Amino acid sequence: MSDFDRSDIAKRLAAHLDAGRQQSMSRQIVDHVWLEVLEGTLHTGDQMPTVRQLSIELGLTPRAIERAFEQLEQLGVLSTHSGEGTYVSLNAPGGAKRDRWVKLDEICREAVSCAGNLGFSIDDLLDALADLRTTNNDPKDSERYR
Repeated sequence: MSDFDRSDIAKRLAAHLDAGRQQSMSRQIVDHVWLEVLEGTLHTGDQMPTVRQLSIELGLTPRAIERAFEQLEQLGVLSTHSGEGTYVSLNAPGGAKRDRWVKLDEICREAVSCAGNLGFSIDDLLDALADLRTTNNDPKDSERYR
């Protein structure tokens, strides 16, 4: 796929993303790329824009793009080859691995729902999870709870 085609993917993504949605931007990228694969707009072997390119063109942090790519890799939609790029692969994960990711997705959706019921946004939830990561999973160690 040429650079022009990769830029076209970025333009289609930009037209699809909506900051006003409840879904995170990375989740919107995942959903849209998956939709393009299902519709046949993206094919196995098509090269995706780089994280840096998408970050610049979409005005998002590189981490948001990386998160989307990671999710798409876990779903078997993308495959990253070090030094070569990221490609549409459509390699479905095996049964046990897929089941684990489905379960994790359910847990995440439930956590988002519970947080929303308490008046917190997805970003608040992500910040709290990031705190857990840096405080050895003990929220009492976080500045947020003092």
